[in-house]
Amino acid sequence: MKIERLILLIHPAGWQELARRNPQVIREDNSGLFVAREKKCIDRWLAKLPRAEPSTLLIQHCGDRFYEETIKPRLGERNACLTSGEALLPSRPQPDRNDERARAAYQHEFHVNIVRHIQKHIDRFGLALDPQTATSEIWGGSFEGCAPGYAGAIAHGLALRKPPKMRFEMTIYDSRFLYGARRWEAIPLNGSDIEAWLFELHDGSYAAIYQARLSEQWLDKRPICVRLNPARMFVCTKCGYTIWPLRHFEKDDQECWLPYALTTGWIYGQWIRAWRMDYQEFRDIVASATVGNPPEGFRDYLFGGEFQATGAGSQ
Repeated sequence: MKIERLILLIHPAGWQELARRNPQVIREDNSGLFVAREKKCIDRWLAKLPRAEPSTLLIQHCGDRFYEETIKPRLGERNACLTSGEALLPSRPQPDRNDERARAAYQHEFHVNIVRHIQKHIDRFGLALDPQTATSEIWGGSFEGCAPGYAGAIAHGLALRKPPKMRFEMTIYDSRFLYGARRWEAIPLNGSDIEAWLFELHDGSYAAIYQARLSEQWLDKRPICVRLNPARMFVCTKCGYTIWPLRHFEKDDQECWLPYALTTGWIYGQWIRAWRMDYQEFRDIVASATVGNPPEGFRDYLFGGEFQATGAGSQ
């Protein structure tokens, strides 16, 4: 059976599980909006999941309980593949948090194990996946972190030619300022698999984030370069902490446009925020970003050399 469509469901029902096990944490952290958002997403997932569509394979990363109780009974074992997180972690201890190269190699090996598990599932059930033509979608959480992170690694490992489509309405976000967003759109950056996501927020300001679609996002060292105006723009984390400009812009300061470089690999995400401009101006600024080459030799320390999985079913 040929698989034509992949659904990449990342970390489903995590907030529901936390609310079930420890509702006090939800109250203390004021996380009710994430629980509610996830519940809406689950309803959307179940409404869209095909019950009898053999050409669709859902790949779920983590969430064993949700898989056993909801996904597998709905789709069947052949068309639903679970990649359980702890079972696929590298067998060696996690490296020191300050050893960036060792941590990158560890994460890369984890990605390799995930993709190998998917390949075994494809072979076990006699499925075939043509990476040149297969389409894919990203569901789950979080929109800024694990969803694009693991989905990009899976797409890269399976050598998918077509970038996975991020379905924002099917994801749970971590950034509270996205609550009540008025509109959003995706803009691919020419000549790369990098995609910019733009939002008009509930208060009329704007936000944008860059994400990789066909690469291991957390290990992606390519610089994304854009010019920003600190009088009307700033860069923040998903928690809203400003990381640029380093000095607060004063009223009498002269406006200027300054170069800023970021990567998709920063663990907390980097949001470009803006006000005092219209949406089209903000859109033009974000879309003008250019993607550079990674530092020379940055992949040399990764497990197994260059990561390009093969053997995804017979054609």
